[in-house]
Amino acid sequence: MALISALITELRVDLADESSTRWTDASLLSMFKKAIRRANRIVQRNGIQFAKKHSTFTTVANQTYVVLSTSITDFDVLITMARSDTHQQIRICDDREWETIETADALAVAYIDYAGDKIHFYDKDSAAITINVHYYPTVDPSAYTTASSTPWSGRLDDVLMEYVGFRMKNIDEMDVSIDQQLMQDMEQQILQAYAPNAATINDTRGWL
Repeated sequence: MALISALITELRVDLADESSTRWTDASLLSMFKKAIRRANRIVQRNGIQFAKKHSTFTTVANQTYVVLSTSITDFDVLITMARSDTHQQIRICDDREWETIETADALAVAYIDYAGDKIHFYDKDSAAITINVHYYPTVDPSAYTTASSTPWSGRLDDVLMEYVGFRMKNIDEMDVSIDQQLMQDMEQQILQAYAPNAATINDTRGWL
């Protein structure tokens, strides 16, 4: 993990801009923010392990919802959710399925209402239950400064820096096809390095 300022200093050597006469720190920081946002969706889309987090929250007895932002403050994308007492996985419904459920066990089915900031459960439990959650956390670089550290414990520092470098070298050309190639190259570098560590899920059907 490095400060963005350190990556900018290193990048300027590659850009032949050690004296900071061509690119301002603000311009390079803006590109690093874009690179981080794009990298975040790549690691989420491909299930890269280091981007995942585990947390817990506790339901309220006899209440069919919890407030999302207070239950998991950095929640972005759900991977899986399960009761800690029975280890039963909680099935997550989409809008259509949620509106047509007729019956379900307590805390067995849930619906994530992002706009309403709630996790709704189809039926409540009479006790407060701890829920285990695996998820992708929010990675929002909008407030980053050059004094901010890069996310993911620095695992993608070189990939981010190379992407930004190519973007700055190409920025005068305004060639969209080059940006598309850079995105593909960025994704390939991340996957080649970290996809082998991704979990493999086997769909077992039980006894036949």
